[in-house]
Amino acid sequence: MTKRNTPARSNSRSAKPRKTTRKRPPARKKKPTKPSWLKRAFAFWFKWLLLLGCIALLPFMGWLWVLDQEVTNRFEGQKWQVPSEVYSAPVVLKSGSRWTKKELEDLLNDAGYRFGKNSQEVGWAARSRTKVSANLRPYTNADGQHKGQRLIFSFPNGVLKIQSLTGAPVKTAYLEPQVIGYLYGGSSEQREILTYEQIPSTLIEILTATEDRNFFSHHGISLMGIARAAWVNVSHGSRVQGGSTLTQQLVKNMFLTSERTYTRKITEVFMSLLLEYHYSKQEILTAYMNEVYLAQLGSRELRGFAAASRYFFGRPLKELNISEYALLVGMVKGPSLYNPKRNTERAKERRNVVINLLVEQQKLEVADARILKREPIRLSQTNKQRSMFGDYLDVVQMQLERDFDRSVLATENLKIYTGIDVRAQRAATSALRESAKRISKRDNALKQLQGAMVVTDRETGYVKAIVGSTQRVYTGFNRALGAVRPIGSLVKPPIYLSALASGRFTWWSRVEDKRQSINLGGNVWRPENYDRKEHGEVPLYMALAKSYNLATIDLVTKIGFSRVEQVLKDLGVKRPFRMVPSVALGAIELSPFEVARLYQPIASLGESSELGIVLAVLGQDGQVHKRFNRKGSVPFTASALAVAREGMVLVPKLGTAKAAQNVFPSLRFAAKTGTTNNQRDSWYVSITEDTVSTIWLGLDKNLPMSITGSSGAQKVWIDFAKRYSQNSLSDQLPKGASRATVLEDEFEIAADRCDNKITLAFITGTQPDEKRACIWMF
Repeated sequence: MTKRNTPARSNSRSAKPRKTTRKRPPARKKKPTKPSWLKRAFAFWFKWLLLLGCIALLPFMGWLWVLDQEVTNRFEGQKWQVPSEVYSAPVVLKSGSRWTKKELEDLLNDAGYRFGKNSQEVGWAARSRTKVSANLRPYTNADGQHKGQRLIFSFPNGVLKIQSLTGAPVKTAYLEPQVIGYLYGGSSEQREILTYEQIPSTLIEILTATEDRNFFSHHGISLMGIARAAWVNVSHGSRVQGGSTLTQQLVKNMFLTSERTYTRKITEVFMSLLLEYHYSKQEILTAYMNEVYLAQLGSRELRGFAAASRYFFGRPLKELNISEYALLVGMVKGPSLYNPKRNTERAKERRNVVINLLVEQQKLEVADARILKREPIRLSQTNKQRSMFGDYLDVVQMQLERDFDRSVLATENLKIYTGIDVRAQRAATSALRESAKRISKRDNALKQLQGAMVVTDRETGYVKAIVGSTQRVYTGFNRALGAVRPIGSLVKPPIYLSALASGRFTWWSRVEDKRQSINLGGNVWRPENYDRKEHGEVPLYMALAKSYNLATIDLVTKIGFSRVEQVLKDLGVKRPFRMVPSVALGAIELSPFEVARLYQPIASLGESSELGIVLAVLGQDGQVHKRFNRKGSVPFTASALAVAREGMVLVPKLGTAKAAQNVFPSLRFAAKTGTTNNQRDSWYVSITEDTVSTIWLGLDKNLPMSITGSSGAQKVWIDFAKRYSQNSLSDQLPKGASRATVLEDEFEIAADRCDNKITLAFITGTQPDEKRACIWMF
């Protein structure tokens, strides 16, 4: 049987009752409340205004982007067009050279040194009755960096003696190169660039205290500064402070115009914020120091505190005192109103306001402020760059424009180092002007007397001085370059050099000083001596010393007129000329600068045949862009050049330059005077151990004068030599040349006991072989 499976019964006591959940009916959907018309209107206008605001913001953001690009491009690129600076050579102070105490004091004054009791500080000097002590500045030039020195200078018997503070002898010292001018081209600004490290901390403190005391804490604009400036101005009853921050002032100067409009002010605010966002306070402050406008100098703007320090005080910015810093800072508010060279009292009042602000901010003691406010304003002498150095700068620019683009010279702040000696330049300028003034008083026809002077270093050919006018104000016409006139008897030394170098002639050789007629293609030329006389047979040395024309023509007929043309070209005459017989007597037209170049090989014995104006050009990074080689060469031996120069030494002793020898009886020097037809030109060349001087006097209208080379140009050199001490020309001769004492009437070496003898220089092999004992039996 099968069992049927049945479900098991549940235990009624243990089983739980089943719950039954009753479904609720779904909730009734609530009908949304319709917003009020006010909310609907607000939502509508909010959406559209937000959309319109975003659309309107796009031009603003674009404008802001343009401002940002302008700020960064200008600030990170070349911020300024800075003209090239032209420097003098360092002044060499050599123990044993001739100096006076006044000369050194004048030089230190011109270089901006202060005289007082603080000579232990750089840029200061002290003086006693017989001595000068100076803490000479360090400097950098094309040769590298040079350390400063604190030295003591004395002048026993007019000779310089240099010692250290310990008393140790010092052979040579150097006074740093001076800025003599700028090459502007198209630039209208005068500026000297500083780095942040070069800015004196005292100046930073005074500037921020006066113009923007929260400079290092704000972000470009200062609401508190505006409010405080308003309060200070009301308190003082005048505009003492401005509301603009230094950043805003910089933006206004670098990027904007000075117009007073709301648009410009808004632009200024945003540019200031951008500038502060991109750059550090140090970068902004450095730019401000270099950019701030402080004076108008004719057509040029004086920009930056460094340039202002040079212009107003004649010294580097770091050497100013608190009073002088306060004066410059005070000028920021009104460069014209507070210019101390125009409005000294106003400038002093403004300076004192700045000093009072320092006291109010507890940056200066009351007692110190009282002393500073009593200080007079001491400014440098009137700017002399164009009047003193203008003629030299003409030649600098002429040389540089061959190698550099004019725009580069005007904008890239090149450092141009020249051979100018500021002491020689001052002496040459004064000598030419004062001598011309004295000469013109003798003759009304000479009231318009003009002149030029070129002084070179005898050995190197570096040009130490150029003066192109007798006028006290730079005229723009540089006669050292532009007065192209016949050189007269200055042509003779080169001719005699050619004759000596040939080996056929010596200084003892005879020539005929007598009239002769020369046929020039149907025209007869009859030259004359200046005194209209004949002197018969004369030795070469006497013909040169006395400047005999007829004797020179006789010599030229023997060596050939073509030889005259060649020797002039060999010695550096580059100006084209037509060779006619009268050239042998100076009918060749050259400028004073060209004459100086003609004589340089003779003076230096061939060591230099070109004149050095610009020695080197350095970029802002200190790298040398160009060095100028001025040596050249000439086809004459040093011995021939030396013998020719020795003949010129006899001109002051025996001939037309006796007046100079009488003034300086112990000075050994070579010289040559020159006078042209009808005395239209007065020339003089002198050679000493250190210098070669070339001087021309004449009238711009080329009229006859009442002066010669001896009575005109020679007097200028005498005045110059008194102002700029000369050292005797060395009597040593190079190999291949020697001296011999010979009889005047026989070509024989004279014994000591002989009379009528003279010592002459000879090229080796041309001196006499025979000797005369001069022994007499009765």
